[in-house]
Amino acid sequence: MQFLDLQLGIWNAPYKNTYYILCIPLLFVQGKLTVAAALCSSAIMCATTASAAGFQLTEQSVAGMGRAHAGAGIVGDDVSAIHFNPAGMTLLHGLQTTVAGTYVSLDIDYKGLKGQRENGRDKPATVPAAFLSYQVNDSLWLGLAITSPYGMRIRYGSDWAAHERGISGSVTTVDINPSIAWKVNDYVSLGGGVSALWTHSKIKSGIPEGVGDGQFEYKGSDWMFTYNLGLMVTPIEDLRFGVSYRSSAHVTTRGDYYIRGNNYMNGEGDGKGRLQTPETVYISATWKPIQRLRLSGLARWANWKKFENMRFSMDDSNNLQKTQFGQMVSIGSPGLAGMLQTGLSNISIQNDWKAAWLFSLGADLDITDQWTIRGGIALETDPIKHQQLRTALIPDTKRLWLTCGLSWKPTPKWQIDMAYGHIRGIGHRDLYQSDTSNVKVGKFEKMNAWMAGAAVTYRF
Repeated sequence: MQFLDLQLGIWNAPYKNTYYILCIPLLFVQGKLTVAAALCSSAIMCATTASAAGFQLTEQSVAGMGRAHAGAGIVGDDVSAIHFNPAGMTLLHGLQTTVAGTYVSLDIDYKGLKGQRENGRDKPATVPAAFLSYQVNDSLWLGLAITSPYGMRIRYGSDWAAHERGISGSVTTVDINPSIAWKVNDYVSLGGGVSALWTHSKIKSGIPEGVGDGQFEYKGSDWMFTYNLGLMVTPIEDLRFGVSYRSSAHVTTRGDYYIRGNNYMNGEGDGKGRLQTPETVYISATWKPIQRLRLSGLARWANWKKFENMRFSMDDSNNLQKTQFGQMVSIGSPGLAGMLQTGLSNISIQNDWKAAWLFSLGADLDITDQWTIRGGIALETDPIKHQQLRTALIPDTKRLWLTCGLSWKPTPKWQIDMAYGHIRGIGHRDLYQSDTSNVKVGKFEKMNAWMAGAAVTYRF
């Protein structure tokens, strides 16, 4: 999750009809599956807006969050395995469904060298998820996950001191991920799936140096496809290992491009936005040394090298109309006017990140047959390779996770999970004047996130 999940996904109620329609095929199956599909649809329709910064999310599992996602996908205590490691579905008997929501609050406190204060936090938000797993026979499972694997939302004042490093940004994603799992034998399981990923982005920033003042804004959306694969190995009954892979997405959205308040040119028109999400590998292990205690671990590698930049372009730069000052520049130096027009119609936010790791350890203790408590700790490395490239839109850093949670099983069919987590930024947090400057303008004194989640699992 890059800094939070300074990353929170945004699932807005206006899209609820889309989610409902995507679940309709399940409603044609008779009996229990119909009920499970209805639960899946209901969970998605309850979605609310989320806010944060960054854009890779890990809040798909509440039970997993309680142990800092150690053992992701192979513990077998909720249906989120479909997302983390589809091979883990072979641990789920019969028909099961999980619906979940995670409430997130952020504190992104900035202080400039001249004493200016600003905070990029927005209103607290809820990130929902829904899962459905169906055991066809002793060796075949089918699953459906509807999640938000990427997302962010952050907002500063329009005229804050470092507005050229970003004013506001949001990335909204909805991922529809059908999967299949095959239990080869008692020791090996395989899984895989494809995802239809819908992305909507909004970015606003001060105009970069060299092309005047004012603001740039882009809004756009589109669909794309990714895939995920998983392997689970069980050498002995109480010990499991898992490896899974989720491909990157080449995001190209189409939408509206704006330049406002610039001395030379202003206007709006159709445009494109481009970025690439990281490919991700999960390596998990879980072990029960005694009957009531489970220990788990996770190493997650996210290839942020693919996140080189965020590029935005206006289809027709002639939509930019010259201001009076721009007309004077055009008369005096047509070549300079053309360069300014090209610069204003092609905005790039440079990142050049590096691959990042998350390492976590967690434990689950069964107090009784009905109650389980869990806890976890994790350390996530900083993906920013050159500190001058830190933007206010994605002010990432090294992170320390501390989490806890519990499960209650009032009956063999029902399970209720709750979890709480705190993420604290502990690494570099300086902000520089530009991506090519060594002049520091301030520091993010706090990069904290608080998460509280709840989930309900029903086993038919």
